Amino acid sequence: MSYAEKFLKAHGQTCTINRTPAATSKVSIKRSTRSSRDLGSREAYWEGLILADALLLSGEVLTIGADKYLTQSVNTDYASTEHAFFAAKCNAILQHKRETETLDANNNPVKKWEDVNEDVPNVDAYGEIVTYQLRQFDPGLLEQTRYIFQVPKSIGVLELDRIVYNGDNYQVVSIDDIGMRGVDRVQLGVDLRP
Repeated sequence: MSYAEKFLKAHGQTCTINRTPAATSKVSIKRSTRSSRDLGSREAYWEGLILADALLLSGEVLTIGADKYLTQSVNTDYASTEHAFFAAKCNAILQHKRETETLDANNNPVKKWEDVNEDVPNVDAYGEIVTYQLRQFDPGLLEQTRYIFQVPKSIGVLELDRIVYNGDNYQVVSIDDIGMRGVDRVQLGVDLRP
C-alpha cells in the first residue's frame, strides 16, 4: 500500500461517482488556481487525487458533500500509482431535448421536443456566460453564442439539439472538440424555434 493510498483512506473525503451502478471512493481535492483576477476560474477549476480502484473516467461526475464536479481528465500518478484528475465544479443543471417527428391520425407530421435520456433528464454541467472579454480571448466563439457549457460526452449532444437552462431554451450551435476524452464543450445560442 502506497503512502498516497494510506493518506486517502485515512484522511480523504468520501465521494460518489455518478454512474450505473454508483461507486464510492476516497478523494483529496484542492483548487487548481489562486487567481485573483478571474474569480470565476478560481472557484471553477479543481484538481485532486483519487484511489485507483475507483476507475474514474473523463466525463464522469463526482459528488463530494453537496458539490458536484465534472471530471475533465484523469491520469495515473506514477509516484503514488493513484489517479490524479482535473475537474470543473458544476454550476448548472441542464435539460437536453431533441426534436422528434411523428404522424397524427391524418398522416400530418407532428413535431415535439422530448428528453433525449428520460432516465436522467437533468445534466450536471459547468458553464460560462459569453462576455466581451471572453470573446477577445477565444476567437472560436460564434456570433450568436450566449453560453458555453462543458457536458459529459456520454449524453450524446448534437448540433441543433435544445438545451433548457434556467427555464429558457437554447440551441446547440457548435460542439467543440477541446481534447478532453469524455467532455464536450457546447456553444449555445438563443432558441426561437417553437
